[in-house]
Amino acid sequence: MRLSEEHRHQLRRRLEAVQLRGRLPSLVLGQGRAGALEEGMALGQADYGLGLPAGTGVQYRIGSITKTLTAAAVMQLAEAGRLDLRGPLSQSWPDAPHADLPLLDLLSHGSGLQREVPGGGWDTLVFPGPGELGASAREAVQLYPRDSWWHYSNLAFALLGELVARASGEPWEAYVRQHLLDPLGMDRSGTENRPPVARGYSVEPYSDELVEEPDLSLAGVAPAGALWSTAHDLCRWGSALCGAHPEVLSDSLVEQMRAPHTIADIDHWSLGFGLGLMLFRVGERILVGHTGGMPGFVAAVVADPESGEVLSLLCNGDSGMKVGPVAAELLAWLLQLQPVSALWAPGPPPPEALRAVLGHWWSEWHEWVFSWRRGGLEAVRLDGADETGRTRFRALGEDRFVAESGDERGEELIVVRGSDGASVEKLYWATYPFTRRPLPFGPGAG
Repeated sequence: MRLSEEHRHQLRRRLEAVQLRGRLPSLVLGQGRAGALEEGMALGQADYGLGLPAGTGVQYRIGSITKTLTAAAVMQLAEAGRLDLRGPLSQSWPDAPHADLPLLDLLSHGSGLQREVPGGGWDTLVFPGPGELGASAREAVQLYPRDSWWHYSNLAFALLGELVARASGEPWEAYVRQHLLDPLGMDRSGTENRPPVARGYSVEPYSDELVEEPDLSLAGVAPAGALWSTAHDLCRWGSALCGAHPEVLSDSLVEQMRAPHTIADIDHWSLGFGLGLMLFRVGERILVGHTGGMPGFVAAVVADPESGEVLSLLCNGDSGMKVGPVAAELLAWLLQLQPVSALWAPGPPPPEALRAVLGHWWSEWHEWVFSWRRGGLEAVRLDGADETGRTRFRALGEDRFVAESGDERGEELIVVRGSDGASVEKLYWATYPFTRRPLPFGPGAG
């Protein structure tokens, strides 16, 4: 979405307010679609010592956004039949710590595992290497029974990264590079930084003095938060999470990742988790992505699967700013500016056999309209003046279809023909009868 000058001015004013309120040394925004960067804005200095200005091509640490790539690696291996998402951590890792925990629970922060790897890593800044992770993790506590409560866990994703290495036969970093970063053209992303690079800062709480944060290695915990990236590369990644690159992440895979599994904000339902993805609710929209934080850095990438629009936000300051809600609200504001994406145009006719299916049907005293749209069969329930429950079907055979969206996804639709073999007397969807006029339940309906 290309912004007008007026909207670009408004966006910059919003970013300036965020930078001022958060006392951020620099703030970089990227906005794009289908892997292309359409808008980029940068405020402040990426490195005050070098006098390096912020920019969309400057690398920043992205912290826990790394988890989304670890999750995608697990999903790819599951899609290839090398892992079972419902199976335990012990698959491909027989002596794994907490071996019986299912991958689905680890991916959605529903495993109950404690947040961090045992030890004083955040005090000493020394973390266990990949070969030491298993021994360290055996001392970890499972705070809750699995699948009973949401609890964020870096440890869970460190273990998943080790599983990726064992299931694929190559180190986690090499797998992510070969199967995700390189195919998506994310050549400015990785565990090692390359100039131009932002320096991580914090700001003294009672003055405006900058404090340089240390550049640390997460070692065996790298799959939970070690990557560097740029605003441009993160827009490419967000596009992949919207299904723009099915050759890397298939439609089925990203749909599974985006499906809700746990709720982090029980009181307001504003934040949930899919498989490795955060789900942000802003008004009536559900945006997907993740946030990240490392000493001196915070970051976020959020995407709207419906439109494919993506927004990335990178900062080299750690002031406690809630970067996820800020990024989600910015993207929601940008989406409100979007013009109508396309005008209506004539389409191809439906198959002759389906013409008798189209039109109004009734079931459970609800009125439905079956139509041929965009080369496929669709159904919409009519409630007063509103259209709800839109469903799209895929043909399974003659007069048999399966719902691919909507509340009854996966359920079959069966067309019952009249004695002439052409007219349609009744439909059955999810075993419920559909008739041309409203009728009571029972054998007399027909």
